Amino acid sequence: MSDIYRKCPNCGTLNLNRDYCKECGTLVNSTLKRNQERKQRLEQKQKAIKEQKPNKITLFFEQAKEHQNIFIRYTAKFFYSIWIVVLAIGSFLAFVIGYIAA
Repeated sequence: MSDIYRKCPNCGTLNLNRDYCKECGTLVNSTLKRNQERKQRLEQKQKAIKEQKPNKITLFFEQAKEHQNIFIRYTAKFFYSIWIVVLAIGSFLAFVIGYIAA
């Protein structure tokens, strides 16, 4: 096993085969530091996704699909189905164009 010297960015102490500084306890292993930063970014991203509110169209259709009036409920389901088909076709066309361009 080779010896790995790491200089502490906080206090400047040289550390032999250590992940944390023996003097101040600062993380000196760059691989571990990157992994921790990556985990933090992933957690922040997941938190942002959970806090994201649905758009107005989705909210409208969700409320209309549970309406008391049967005519409004079925009309909402009909237009929601059309909306999903349009989105699916648009996604497929974007995929095909992206595939052709690449």
